[in-house]
Amino acid sequence: MEQGWVYVLVNSSIPGMVKVGRTTRPPGERAAELSAATGVATPFVLAFEQTFADCVQAEQDIHAELDRMRMRVAANREFFRGSPADIVRIVLEVASLSGEAPDFKLAPTAAVWLTRGDNALFGRGETLQDMTDALRCYRLAATRGSLVALERLGSIYAQLRSKGRAGRRRAMRYLKEGAKRGNYYCYTEMARLYAAEGHASNFTKAWNLFFSQRDSKPCAEVEIDEARYVAALRFYLCGCIDLNLAPAHMTELQAEAVPLLHLLLAALDQLRDAPEARLRLTGVLRYTYENLLPAQPDQNLPQRWRIPAWMSRALPA
Repeated sequence: MEQGWVYVLVNSSIPGMVKVGRTTRPPGERAAELSAATGVATPFVLAFEQTFADCVQAEQDIHAELDRMRMRVAANREFFRGSPADIVRIVLEVASLSGEAPDFKLAPTAAVWLTRGDNALFGRGETLQDMTDALRCYRLAATRGSLVALERLGSIYAQLRSKGRAGRRRAMRYLKEGAKRGNYYCYTEMARLYAAEGHASNFTKAWNLFFSQRDSKPCAEVEIDEARYVAALRFYLCGCIDLNLAPAHMTELQAEAVPLLHLLLAALDQLRDAPEARLRLTGVLRYTYENLLPAQPDQNLPQRWRIPAWMSRALPA
């Protein structure tokens, strides 16, 4: 007897088919492992899991019943034709006949794994900061369809690109998949990579795609809070200045000029011990004051938004 799980997986690339297998590890990890295979176009999603005291025998019984119903695709494969609901019903029937208590629950959701990943990445609460565990949780969230998890994975591997080309390739793979599925913030992470590499053309294209898709196909899942968009505009401005490019999306920048200014001032205050980064940010502040705020800002803005005297003296002409 081998205690474990029988799992039910679905994949959008193979509609009408369901994979039924067994594992002694958490089924989400098995789904992530199968999704990592190069021959799979889209990730597997864990639809259901059921614990068994003897998962080997349970899998054999479930496959036998599915074979009897002529649902198996091929004799040497674990894929079956049918709806996930019908196959889950058979798994529960075998569980009941085996004396197992039916779980009657889905696997942890994408949101749960995403939260666990964030906790591990940032060391929130009582969770120990652990990059390896964060990556594992994000992969499990991604296999369940989380668009934000794909972005997190791409961002982490982009930061690890110094370890070799493999990190960059993996980052772009996750970011492109996330962008294709509707997370336009993945384009902002791509743009950061291109800016670091001095690739101005791809930097510009990535930001054009971000603005156009956010306008035409807004996605509530990735708009985590209002500050997120303003933070993206900050990085857009910084990248343009670093690459000596004139910002092209003036309408979007001017619409968020005041919250952008607030964010820049807060960021500047955190850079007291980083003179080079502080000087770079003051350049962005100067551009914001001179090009994005309303005309004659010293007359039209409240006192707290007027350009301070020290900045006028400190900023380069």
